[in-house]
Amino acid sequence: MLTFDKPVWRIAAEAFFAACGAGAVLTAYQWALQRAGLGATDLYLALTGAMYVAVFLPLFYYLLKQRAMIVRVKRQIEEEALRDETTRLYKSRVFKELAGSQIRLCKRNGWPVGMVVMDIDRLGAINDRYGYDAGNRVLRHFAETLQKTVRESDLVARLDDDRFALLLPKCDAKAAKKVIQRIQEEILSHPLKVDRGEVKIPFSCGVVSFAGKVAKFNVLLNRAAEALETAKRKGGNRIELF
Repeated sequence: MLTFDKPVWRIAAEAFFAACGAGAVLTAYQWALQRAGLGATDLYLALTGAMYVAVFLPLFYYLLKQRAMIVRVKRQIEEEALRDETTRLYKSRVFKELAGSQIRLCKRNGWPVGMVVMDIDRLGAINDRYGYDAGNRVLRHFAETLQKTVRESDLVARLDDDRFALLLPKCDAKAAKKVIQRIQEEILSHPLKVDRGEVKIPFSCGVVSFAGKVAKFNVLLNRAAEALETAKRKGGNRIELF
């Protein structure tokens, strides 16, 4: 994670004391010129300008640079709070908030909205055979495939250990099933390579779609989860419509 060297108050204090020091030096120059009887106002002004440029330009540049770094750090911290550490997908609570906004938009426009809940089949067996590091790689590979296969307007999240969710605005059940079939084809045709071979990633899906005017987040999620459980009972590695 990015870090910054000094807090803003310390940088500001340094700039303040530097200004005091510069003022003292300039006063001493003026006094010396007057004692010498030069009265060189133009020379004094030139020295003043040179001193302020030499002292304050680097300080203010440094201050702005540190401030920009602080903003980047804060944004990174906020982003870390939104996304799952392993897969970089949205966390469950974030998905609920964002999906709620999308569902309300679909309601206003009368669009259908689809929900998909997915579960990687036998992830525990993969962990036992290849190790937990391979299991985490499976999760990341699965998440990356989801992200690159769905539309930009779709929401992808990791709900818990091996369960994922998609919200598909303007997508009825038939179109949602086609989306999952593309994902399934992509996942199964590109197994993950590990130290001891290749890992295929079969997964089960529950799909549901409501007309936008009657869609609610909890109802969509629960019914998609019910369809998923039906797919698991039927042996897994299949798509089940609610």
